[in-house]
Amino acid sequence: MGTPEPQEDMAHIEVIPCKICGDKSSGVHYGVITCEGCKGFFRRSERRGPSLAPCHRGQRCDIDRATRTRCQHCRLQKCLRLGMSRDAVKFGRMSKKRRDRLQAEVLEQLEKNRDQNRDQNRDQNREQNREQTREQTREQTREHRDQTRDHREWPENREKWEKWEKGEKGEKREKRDQDRAAPVPPQPPPSGRCPPLSPAVPAGCPSRAWPAEEATRRGQDGDSAGTAGTGPVPLPGAGGVPESPAGLEIELLTQSVLLSHRATCHPRAEDIQGHRWATFSPEEIRAYQSQPMAAMWQRCARRVTEAIERVVEFAKRLRGFRQLGQHDQIVLLKAGAMEVVLLRVCRAFDAATGTVLFEGKLAGPELFRSLGCPELVASVFDLARGLSALRCSESELALLSALLLLNAGRPWLQDRPRVARLQGQIDVAFRGLLRRTRREGILPRLPAPGRLRALCSQHLEQVQAFRRLHPAGFSAAFPPLYRELFAPDAADGPAGTR
Repeated sequence: MGTPEPQEDMAHIEVIPCKICGDKSSGVHYGVITCEGCKGFFRRSERRGPSLAPCHRGQRCDIDRATRTRCQHCRLQKCLRLGMSRDAVKFGRMSKKRRDRLQAEVLEQLEKNRDQNRDQNRDQNREQNREQTREQTREQTREHRDQTRDHREWPENREKWEKWEKGEKGEKREKRDQDRAAPVPPQPPPSGRCPPLSPAVPAGCPSRAWPAEEATRRGQDGDSAGTAGTGPVPLPGAGGVPESPAGLEIELLTQSVLLSHRATCHPRAEDIQGHRWATFSPEEIRAYQSQPMAAMWQRCARRVTEAIERVVEFAKRLRGFRQLGQHDQIVLLKAGAMEVVLLRVCRAFDAATGTVLFEGKLAGPELFRSLGCPELVASVFDLARGLSALRCSESELALLSALLLLNAGRPWLQDRPRVARLQGQIDVAFRGLLRRTRREGILPRLPAPGRLRALCSQHLEQVQAFRRLHPAGFSAAFPPLYRELFAPDAADGPAGTR
């Protein structure tokens, strides 16, 4: 599996202005983000050496786009003060710490650009909603006047007036407006708990291949009432950032996906290489195989729980995820967290030996014999082998993980259009990345979503079977998060309903 080049994640570094004069930058030159003009000036100044004209203003000149040519001395001093040097490390060899700082600066600049574009489009959006707001105000005024008249003229209507005062009529009107704006999603069970992890998909929510082309359409067109930038979203290009608000929103979301993936993946890509030669000895394999079934299940459950906790952290860091309702966050995590864990297994899979990294060493399927579910183990290894053959970069895996989590086709979602919009934006970013790297050919080779769902269902069935065999020690020995997701207590209902 290939490791992404440092340049790939920093494709939009040009959004940061020149550190010297504030003009549009063209990349990192002599160790500092500068424009072409300041790059050429520094190169020429280094050749001329001390022959530059002295400053006549006490070396207090402000250097910006308009004044950068007035004082060569102060301009060169600013270049040196900010770190420009012929011996500076090139961009491709930056340390990870500095590259992360630069990523954060890119994200901050994109935020500023998005705010500027939002201000520019505010008047247009206000005009589009003004007539609707006037109509709603007139309707509310008429209702208030009528109710006030009823209250004054007919005392017997006082009870109706008090109900209206409490907002009953306003709640009905708000619900009616929501029904007009979007189709009514399936309602959760009366108990208020989330539905099972993998129920049958309800009518109106067909299963989709991912990346979800239907989700892209819904992300652009769905939930369009009162929302700016819901027209066709331009694909991010290799030469810069789209100037439209929708394009900037996609870039901000993409940057948060990449940073979240990097912060929550374990082990890190650079650490995986250090384990390539660490394998279990025959004696260690026999020791694992001789463990009781319950002990091996507990060991694997702990590893799965740790991976799920990192997926939860990955989701919380995603731009827009925390803005979803708590119900929808729980639904998406319960339905998609295990799928992301299975996707990430390919990072630790060694195709040459057919082994996967487990507790610090490479292990084959035979190590997990005492679990008593060889079909499940073989299915996980087959999935990891197929994904490893695609040689996905970390950026591709990050976007694929986000697509699995933000799946608008999950049953029981309450704000489906909002989830569909996020999924559509990530899908656009993923296809743009594949186009820039000329890897569109992997799309038909990606595993179908049904395969991941079937594997999760197979795992759930094995957990339930193990619990039936060992009912006494299950609750105390397994991590609480694992029990909540896959085998809750009887008082909580079936698995995945909380």
